[in-house]
Amino acid sequence: MEIRELYHGTSGDNILKILRSRLMRPNIDGKIFFSQYRFDSAFMHGPDLKRKLTFAIRAQVKIPDGSLLQRCATPGVANTLVLLTKTAVFAKVLDLYVRKPQGGPVETVRGTAAIERFLTGQSG
Repeated sequence: MEIRELYHGTSGDNILKILRSRLMRPNIDGKIFFSQYRFDSAFMHGPDLKRKLTFAIRAQVKIPDGSLLQRCATPGVANTLVLLTKTAVFAKVLDLYVRKPQGGPVETVRGTAAIERFLTGQSG
């Protein structure tokens, strides 16, 4: 089993599901998409209309033995890594990157407790 730190863009509600279950689930085609080296390219896949923000995460992902990895370019992400798997994979969310619609500096939220507070709108 290989462990990698990878970037993934998705909505805040999906990030909360990953945080709480520590699992990432493949789509119907058995694929999970990552950016290998940069969080900013993952923003394209992380718009959140409910929160009016865009998200990307850095996650520690356990790549199961026997899974296939494909490197390719996808729209907006030149360094896409596609994990082909039929089962959920362990993923620990390390950092949350937040971009406001009008741009400006990217906010980084570190640690699972702080990320959950941020996404649920709780303070302290």
